[in-house]
Amino acid sequence: MNERIVKGLLIAAGLILAACETVQSGVLEKNADGDELRKETTVGVALPSGCQIITASVPVGKKSISVSYREPTTNQDGTPMQKLAYTTIYVSSPNSPSQAIRVWTNDAHGGALVKVYNIAIPGQEVGLCFTYSNWDRKETLPALPAMAVQ
Repeated sequence: MNERIVKGLLIAAGLILAACETVQSGVLEKNADGDELRKETTVGVALPSGCQIITASVPVGKKSISVSYREPTTNQDGTPMQKLAYTTIYVSSPNSPSQAIRVWTNDAHGGALVKVYNIAIPGQEVGLCFTYSNWDRKETLPALPAMAVQ
């Protein structure tokens, strides 16, 4: 096959894949209302044992939050991350079933700033817990990343 045709097909494939989500300079932006994250959300899950819950109070009438955090760059033993598959955001609220939102990474070495918009919340008090999973889908112990809730 002609080298120019191959290069053109690779560039076209890259552009098509890039259109599926927003990724800029190590920033991964996702919308919890979007089809991708709806398929990756499980309702009625148990929070992981040892979950370090971050709590936030949300203004009355607000029905969703946005969360941003940085993916890990090292494993729990301190070695460089090489097999990050996804992070999971556990969302809990009193008197409501907890949910887990799986956010797939674009880089197995981690480090991206992840922004997830429109996470539905059932009440004014919300708890968040984060875990990381490798390619073998082995989930880490809950982690406490640097993050922001809006």
